[in-house]
Amino acid sequence: MMDLKKVKSIIFKDIELVLSNLDMSYEILGDNIYSTCPIHEGSDNCRAFSLSKDKRIWTCWTRGCQEDYGNDIFGLIQGVLSQSTGEPVGFKEALLWVCKVLNIDSHDIKVEKVEEPDDFVKLVNIFRNNTEHQNNKLSESTGVRYNVIHPSPYFQTRGFAESTLLHFEVGDCVDKSSPMHNRSLIPIHNDDGSEIVAHIGRTTKHYMKPKFLFTKGFDKRMFLYNYHRAIDVATSTSCLFVTEGQGDVWRLYEAGVNNAVSIFGKTLTEQQIHKLTSSEVTTLVVLTDNDQAGREAKTDIQRRLGRMFNLIFPRMTSKDIGDMPVELIESKILTQIGGNLYG
Repeated sequence: MMDLKKVKSIIFKDIELVLSNLDMSYEILGDNIYSTCPIHEGSDNCRAFSLSKDKRIWTCWTRGCQEDYGNDIFGLIQGVLSQSTGEPVGFKEALLWVCKVLNIDSHDIKVEKVEEPDDFVKLVNIFRNNTEHQNNKLSESTGVRYNVIHPSPYFQTRGFAESTLLHFEVGDCVDKSSPMHNRSLIPIHNDDGSEIVAHIGRTTKHYMKPKFLFTKGFDKRMFLYNYHRAIDVATSTSCLFVTEGQGDVWRLYEAGVNNAVSIFGKTLTEQQIHKLTSSEVTTLVVLTDNDQAGREAKTDIQRRLGRMFNLIFPRMTSKDIGDMPVELIESKILTQIGGNLYG
C-alpha cells in the first residue's frame, strides 16, 4: 500500500507527463514551472501560473485560483479538469485520473482520514443550537430539495449575525445524499426576486474542494448577486455598490448599505454590464478586494465603464469588505462616500 505522499512523489517524478495530459503549455526555469493559468478564463500572462517542484505547490498570481481548489498538485488537477469539463471535479476523480495517466493501481493507495478544522467544536455547538430552524429548501430552478439548517452555523463562526443570514436565506446543507452536503447554501434569485435560479455551496470543511460549488447548469455571467434586493434603493439613490463576494454584500448590509451586489468573481461580464447600463444607476462604488486581482479588476472597470458611470473607488486597508468590522466600514469606507448614496 502507498499513501498520498508517495503518490505525490510519483507525480512529480513525471510532472511533465502530468502537465502535458492536462493540455498545459509551460516553460521550466530551475525548480519552477511557469505558464498561463490553466484554470481561469482569459489568462494571457505566461508567468501567471507557477509550480514549485521542490515545495510541490502552485500559485495563480493574477486570480488566486489556488484559493478555490487548494495549492497542492491534486488541487491543480481538480481545477484544470473542472475548467475543461465544465463540471466540478472532486478529489476522488482527480486521484483516479492520476492513476490512469501514470498507470497506478488505485487499490494500492491508502487515503488517510483528514482532520477536522480547529473550530469544529465551535461549529458543532452552533449547529446544535440551530437545529430547531432545520427545514427543507426547494430550488425552484431544479426542483431539488435541500435539507438545510437556518441560519448558517458556518457563517456564524465567520462573524455574521443570525439576522443577516436569515435575511439572505443562508443555511447549511445537512443532507448526506446531496452534492451540497457540508456546504453553506447561498440562494441566487432572478432579477425581480420571484424565483431562486441557483445556489452557491460554500464548503464548511477546510479540506473540501472546490471552495465554491454552483448549481449545475447555472450561468453566473448572467446575474448579479442580490440585485433583486438592491435595485430599489439603487434606483432611488442612483448608486450601486459593486463587490466581489456574497460576504461583502452581507457585511455592507450590516453597516446599513442595502444597495450592494456582487459579481461572482473578479471581473464584470458583458451581460452584467448590460444589466447596469439598463438601470437608472449613474454612480458605482467599486469595492473589489484589496489584492492584485482586485486592483486589476478596478483598472478593468475604470477602462470599460469610466465613460458610462461616475465611479468611486474608496481607499481600503483590509483585504476585503467581508472581513472588515462594521465599525471600520462606517468610519473608513462610508465616510468617503456620503450618506445620500446608500440606504
